[in-house]
Amino acid sequence: MLDSLHDLEVLIDSNRPLIVLETDREAQVMEQLRRISLRSSKAYFQWTVTQGLLRLAEGYQAQSVNRDINQLFGQILSTSQPSVYVLVDFHHYINEPVSIRFIKDVMISSPQHSLVFLSPAISMPAELKSRAALMSLPVPNRQQLQSLLTDLANEWQSERGEKLKLSERKITAALLDSVNGLPRQDAESVLREAIWNDGVLDRQDLLMALRKKFNELNRGGILALRFEHKSLEDIAGFTQFKEWLALRRDVFLGKVSLPGQDIPKGVLLLGVQGCGKSMAAKAVASAWNLPLLYLDFAVLYNRFHGQTEENLRTALDTASGMSPCVLWLDEIEKGLSAVSNSDDTSRRLLGTFLNWLSENTDRVFVVATANDVSALPPELLRKGRFDEVFFVDLPDFSERVQVLKLHLTLREQDAQSFDTDALAEATAGFSGAELEQLVVSAMYQSYAQSASMDTAMLLALAASTRPLSVLMAEHVEGLRNWAADRATPV
Repeated sequence: MLDSLHDLEVLIDSNRPLIVLETDREAQVMEQLRRISLRSSKAYFQWTVTQGLLRLAEGYQAQSVNRDINQLFGQILSTSQPSVYVLVDFHHYINEPVSIRFIKDVMISSPQHSLVFLSPAISMPAELKSRAALMSLPVPNRQQLQSLLTDLANEWQSERGEKLKLSERKITAALLDSVNGLPRQDAESVLREAIWNDGVLDRQDLLMALRKKFNELNRGGILALRFEHKSLEDIAGFTQFKEWLALRRDVFLGKVSLPGQDIPKGVLLLGVQGCGKSMAAKAVASAWNLPLLYLDFAVLYNRFHGQTEENLRTALDTASGMSPCVLWLDEIEKGLSAVSNSDDTSRRLLGTFLNWLSENTDRVFVVATANDVSALPPELLRKGRFDEVFFVDLPDFSERVQVLKLHLTLREQDAQSFDTDALAEATAGFSGAELEQLVVSAMYQSYAQSASMDTAMLLALAASTRPLSVLMAEHVEGLRNWAADRATPV
């Protein structure tokens, strides 16, 4: 795929018959084409269904009679002067038999012309696709973005008489990351808004930039963008997982380059429900100060053949465009289940995801979570798919103490006034989520009884609770046995 308007000019000068330029920035492209036309010996025309054919030169008016497809191509075929015809939004007509025939006629009998199809998205018919050159708009590189930000900062200082302020030293790099991949016009608009808002670049400007970029890329609405999560330090346990992430943080963020240029791809978190897998996935984004993208497999599915896989490809492309970022795939077995491997859609989804996982070179760190390992296809668990497979077990005694203290403190209780050791002893087999709900239930009970929450109240509630490890003892034990020599404990 070409990515420069200079390349477009070269293609036209070399008499390439069909050129496809996919973009929704029509005005920007047409302005560039007008500039190219001024130094070209060829005549340049723009066609729209509302105005007809208009020559891109001073003193010409649109020929409304050529709004009709038949009239348009009749005019093109009767013109001997080498010309460039920019057909705007022609994707509505490109697959009609008469349009395909007309385009072939131009290529055969009028090879001096170039047809440029300018649309937000266009699918070329098979018989034309091999002859077409596909292009995209160029985007500024990191150095150009830095120069743009410097120019805008100087403009602000000249206009307001004061220097642009930074809330922290790292905010500039993070802000440039947030607009990386956007066309220059959009990047400038976002940076200008961030500066002229209050003359200070801070986290709110960063969040604004990320939201704008996400909304621009996430046209299908398949992914969700999430901010403000607990840090890894706020999660009890997960000691080895935290250490594993700490070792890879600087490499993933590009601060350190190792031989081989191996960038961390992601992890798979397997374990018992309610033990903090989702919380840990969110905390990775917080710890690395990155946007978190959430993919719900239920949103992907579409009844039309091939659309589900296309939705997944779109979501993964969006994640690549948002890099650096964390992509959270929650309960991945529901979308890529081995149980449903007889289903063609599930197999195609799995193939699409695995291919992207192995080929992706963008800084997208995948955190996949799963509750049922038996439902996962073996291809997903093969070494090299994920950097590591972690097993999240039920919290042990010391972790239960930490979890109880955490949730008591969050609810404005003095954790020191509770016998958390006794509570931890009484809640063996409870998950983190069940411990939290124990404290929540005690809050409601204390309110209803107009009494203070105490250890006795919590112990009584614990005694009346049947945790998941009891209700689904066989499943939990089977999961533990599988992970014993196959996964790394967190």
